[in-house]
Amino acid sequence: METLSDGDTEYLITSEKEIEFVLRDMAEHGARIAVYYGGTNYLFLSTLLGVDHKGMWFEQSPDGLENERTARSDDLVFVSAHLQAKVQFAADHVDLAEYGKYPAFHLPLPRHIYRLQRRDFFRLPALISKPLRCMISAKNTPSTQSQGLVVMDISVGGVGLVCTESDIEIAAGDVYRDCQLDLPGMGTISGTLEVKNLAEATSPSGQTHKRAGCEFKNLDTKSTNLLQRYVTNMQREKNDLP
Repeated sequence: METLSDGDTEYLITSEKEIEFVLRDMAEHGARIAVYYGGTNYLFLSTLLGVDHKGMWFEQSPDGLENERTARSDDLVFVSAHLQAKVQFAADHVDLAEYGKYPAFHLPLPRHIYRLQRRDFFRLPALISKPLRCMISAKNTPSTQSQGLVVMDISVGGVGLVCTESDIEIAAGDVYRDCQLDLPGMGTISGTLEVKNLAEATSPSGQTHKRAGCEFKNLDTKSTNLLQRYVTNMQREKNDLP
């Protein structure tokens, strides 16, 4: 089995909201999942049945012996896919349970998952003629003096912003409140962004710009739902899924 490890940090998702979103969307579409147990020495194929904020359920094997081994295992790895991207996570135990009237296994939501995707998976220029812009205010200035920064990529957990020399100065660790992001056909989300990382690059024309990786903080329910719908629609359009 080809597995992802702790060194594959670029594929690591740690946001609780994003983990629940990915797994819940998988369950809603009846995702098949490979369950490796006993130190990945054994395997059976299952279906993800349901997900909520506390945990997830997946089908038991039709083989009773496999179910016994799975229930006793303290080393499990789960491998599936979400919108043509490989998803993997681990657990140290599962519990025998029921989902509806069907026998199932239950486990808490993982603290992190790996999601292996193409680097341009969330890139917006390939999907829309005009890039999204996130309205953000410089620190210690009124929100009425906000500036629109180009959104290079977007996910349920955050956005990547492109900052040119003429844009406001931002730094890793900065927190910006009352940011506005208009999602075409969906509505506008409003919330706080925290700059998690900053990288500098030079375009072929010689212009220097920065790429700021930002995380959404404490989005309200309405904004979270709008963002999840937009990202899901964008991913399905990108991958030509029905």
